[in-house]
Amino acid sequence: MEQILQLNEFFVEGGEQQKSHVLLHITEPSTPEERTKGYFFAVCEINNGDNAYIAELQGLIDKVENDYYATEEADDKNGLEMVLEKINQENLGLLKKEPTLHCIVGAVRQPDIIFSAYGTPELVLFYKNRQGLYQRMNLIAKEGGEPEPKQLFSQIIQGKISANDYLFAGTAHIKDYFDADRLQKIITTRPAKSSAEHLERVLGELKDGYSFGGLIIQVSIKEKNLEARKTRPVSGENSADSLTGLFATEQKTARTLAPSVMGRLNQKIKAAVQNNLAPARSGPSASSQIKSNAPAAEINALHRRAHEPAERATGQKRINKIGWSQVATSLKVGLANLGKGILWLLFVIWYLLQSLARLLALLFFVATNYQNRRRNIIEEWQRHVKAYRNGFLRLSKITQISILGLAVIMIIFIGSLIYIRSAQNKLLAKNQFEAGLANAKTKKDSAESALIYKDTVTALGAVREAKTILQGLACTTKTNSSTCQALWHDLDALATKIRRLTIAPVEIITAWSAPIPEHIIKLNDTIIGFSSSTSDLVAFNLLTKEANLIKTFSTISGFISGNVPKENDYGLLRFNNKQLLSLDPKDNSAKILDVAYPADAVNVQNAVIYNRRLYSLDTLNNQIYKHDSLKTGFDLGKPWVKDSAVDLKNGSDLTIDGDLLIMKNDGQITKFTSGTAVPFTIQGLDPLLGPGSKIWTYNDVIFIYVLDPSNKRIVILNKDGTLDHQITAQEFVRPTDMIVDEPNNTAYVIDSGKLFKIPLK
Repeated sequence: MEQILQLNEFFVEGGEQQKSHVLLHITEPSTPEERTKGYFFAVCEINNGDNAYIAELQGLIDKVENDYYATEEADDKNGLEMVLEKINQENLGLLKKEPTLHCIVGAVRQPDIIFSAYGTPELVLFYKNRQGLYQRMNLIAKEGGEPEPKQLFSQIIQGKISANDYLFAGTAHIKDYFDADRLQKIITTRPAKSSAEHLERVLGELKDGYSFGGLIIQVSIKEKNLEARKTRPVSGENSADSLTGLFATEQKTARTLAPSVMGRLNQKIKAAVQNNLAPARSGPSASSQIKSNAPAAEINALHRRAHEPAERATGQKRINKIGWSQVATSLKVGLANLGKGILWLLFVIWYLLQSLARLLALLFFVATNYQNRRRNIIEEWQRHVKAYRNGFLRLSKITQISILGLAVIMIIFIGSLIYIRSAQNKLLAKNQFEAGLANAKTKKDSAESALIYKDTVTALGAVREAKTILQGLACTTKTNSSTCQALWHDLDALATKIRRLTIAPVEIITAWSAPIPEHIIKLNDTIIGFSSSTSDLVAFNLLTKEANLIKTFSTISGFISGNVPKENDYGLLRFNNKQLLSLDPKDNSAKILDVAYPADAVNVQNAVIYNRRLYSLDTLNNQIYKHDSLKTGFDLGKPWVKDSAVDLKNGSDLTIDGDLLIMKNDGQITKFTSGTAVPFTIQGLDPLLGPGSKIWTYNDVIFIYVLDPSNKRIVILNKDGTLDHQITAQEFVRPTDMIVDEPNNTAYVIDSGKLFKIPLK
């Protein structure tokens, strides 16, 4: 088994540097001497700091890094400890109440770690106890009443990280969004890289101006022979082993960093560690005995950088010492050799081009028999072949055998090269396939783990990533094809479980043949159907089960959309883009209503009634208008949207439940409160909503209902945007409109002239 050190970074830029700024460093050693010192890291958060303070701290971190790799370690002191002692004496200007600083600096050299901290950043160890269960320990938690330190880095902690332990180092404000239990669940139930990606994704969606950053450090175990691996009991490594590593050295303080519930255990461990390390203090430091050829760490970070040794920084001075005569002589010789090389290359190219042109000319003459030269050319080739053959036969037997043997050897050699190359390509393709397949399976396992905790958003993202990886693999071979199909089937089954999609039974309550309606409204006990291509109105009475034509308008070419107020006292039909018609349910009489808009040219995408007021969506002018009711219709609309930066030009539908929701053609939903856009994200839905979707809700309704014609389904969302469930039917072809009767758990859907009744659960 091989132990591999992993450093996984997560970083989120908040966008408000004056409010919160994060400095994140991971430095990779570049020489064998530096590798004995390991990987330097720093995680710092500055709140309410100006550019000068940030630049000063950045310079301090760079100085600590450079001095750490340049400082030789003493028998009784680590190099980082000596550097920080000097820093504490020279950088008291950074100790201010404003701005606020939280910082961790340290170095990891497998399996040792040494670090120091200032402020209250997050530094937590997750380790396994004897029962194989993960526990946690806050390594820098302050006790009540403890005074603020008068130095930047007043305490050095040194120890070891055991296999399968996790060390989390993060900025201070992470604890405001992830409590200790949730952080433990995220980090210990998935690969460290996936945990870092999850934290980065969740923190990136906050949009509160704070920046976040940190590292998840782990020593993982990689078994060299996977085929021989067998299930075995939990390792004997326990909490004492992990805690021993992290309390190997505690300097310049008398307090214990572990939680109070483990105080006695920590004291025993520290005493045992001091006894074990006592002999090592008489010789070279333990850190200096680490082999320089230790395996390199796996670093998943954008802020990694290679350390520049001092020799590289001073290399320019050595160049300046070279004499100008020596430079001129070297330049002259180099130019002469370059000229000869160019002339030789030009000659070779000219010879090859000349030979190729002559061969093409001869082939042309042979193919076309131009000027009757075919026979002469063929005879010339035959004479050349005969001359070569006779010349070969005149050679001695030994020479002939040598030439034939050389030819055979060349053929074998070239064939071997081709075979080796082919085998290498096959092996590379096999390794790439196996690595991709393992990655896809890891994503599938992550999705299953997230689903256990009902984290459908993470689970759905992991399934999508797994399918993307699987689509990029070479699944065309017979062996690979069956493996890919099996994994794809598992992902489909998992996706279906995540989607919460059910196939509901439907009832066809009527079918209109002509005219075929595209849209429907429910007015009392009657469902009225209409279309943009005809002026006829058709109806179906839910009580009498009668379907008939109820109205024809000679001056109207068709109706685009409809709406019914909560009082059910009339139906509102929109025609000719912005004009409105009122339909009385008592006698099916109709009248055109007055309505006015503040702009001469408008493109009203839809209009709904809420609390007797009309709200119309104008995609041409990127605005929603609010119209008060009049006896003859509605008054001049007033602009309702206050946020001019919001794009409504691809809006397709709207609905109101106190807040106003806009359905867009790209499948997104924009939410407004009092005319101002507020965050709203659809979570856990797969696939995404298609164009032309219809949306409906109301203030006394529990859910938000979306009809998605592209995917033949009704999507039921909670009002925070999370998916509750979704419904489809085998009879759906291209549903175009719906009516929701939530109290009766029923929806009515119009599809190709057929009116379906479908249960919502």
